[in-house]
Amino acid sequence: LQADNNLNDLTQTDLDELMGIGPSDDVNVLVFMDKLDDFAYLYYIVPGDMVLLDYEYNGQEVNTGDPVVFEEFVSYAEDNYPAEHTLIFFWDHGGPTAGVGVDDTTPEGVSDWLTHQELISALKGHTVDVMAMDECSVGQIDVMYEYAMGLDTKYIVASESYIGYRGFPYDLILERLVLYPNMTAYDLSLVCVQEFQELFMSTPYMSEILTTQSVIDLSKIVPLANALRGLTDLLSADISKYSSAIKYAQAQAIMPWGARSAGRIDLPTFVEGIGAKAPGPAIQAAVEEFLAIYEEAVPAMGVTKNSDIYSYQGLGTLFPPSASFLTVASAAMFEKYKLFDFADNGWLQFLEAYFGADLI
Repeated sequence: LQADNNLNDLTQTDLDELMGIGPSDDVNVLVFMDKLDDFAYLYYIVPGDMVLLDYEYNGQEVNTGDPVVFEEFVSYAEDNYPAEHTLIFFWDHGGPTAGVGVDDTTPEGVSDWLTHQELISALKGHTVDVMAMDECSVGQIDVMYEYAMGLDTKYIVASESYIGYRGFPYDLILERLVLYPNMTAYDLSLVCVQEFQELFMSTPYMSEILTTQSVIDLSKIVPLANALRGLTDLLSADISKYSSAIKYAQAQAIMPWGARSAGRIDLPTFVEGIGAKAPGPAIQAAVEEFLAIYEEAVPAMGVTKNSDIYSYQGLGTLFPPSASFLTVASAAMFEKYKLFDFADNGWLQFLEAYFGADLI
């Protein structure tokens, strides 16, 4: 729970939810928390209370953007509360390029993100069944490809768009896990999405728009990315022929409320748009192959009452409005993006062909 930032005041509701259920003989609940203007502490959750554990970082100002801090938390949990299965929630700001949490008051005196690459390095040698992101915009194929290549993890629960300030209903998720501790990793991932959607379909949270969560099967992401490359290679080979279809597909797939300014689109909607406008059996076959794998890669998605009218199908990707968006307006972000493995799997080559610009 990385609250050493402007989300600090939102922590208590989630902590109260966890304490409202607590652990069982089959389920342990640990929270490592760093709040704004306070030190870090590690707690074991029991009904109605948080028990302070004997932990090296207790009472210290730590940097939760440091992968060493994260890895030591995971190792402590494994060593002291061994379990057959593990679910990790990340609670903080999130970003498709920046990472899964920012600490604004570090010992070093600068803000620091736990980047996606640092998360992967910290979990090397650790097995995590499910990672659930109580954060915005992590649900991108660019990020999931990175995770699929580097993590021993079955499922990710993440949003391709924004999420409401309310986040996951931890009491309802924990209650179902305590009742059914032998559920599979997929079932638990599905519970996270179902309870999230149920909450955001209710007053007062139903007024929030563009709020999504998806179950992502990491074992299907590399085949999905390879199918996408098969499609984009065909498009790039005759870009003038297909440029109007690409423009149409991009317009159909734009996610509203800031996603345009972030240069993000909904990936399956984009591919469907290509299928609708690009002729030829080779293109159609590539579209069908991608969509068939996609059904397995993103088997479940939850949306709010309002966001279900938009082009959300569960997984986004980078497709900026122009080349200058990457080279000028968001140049610092783009330099980090080029370090992602997905960028080298044909996607940047496709964007180069479409924009007629040198991006690599």
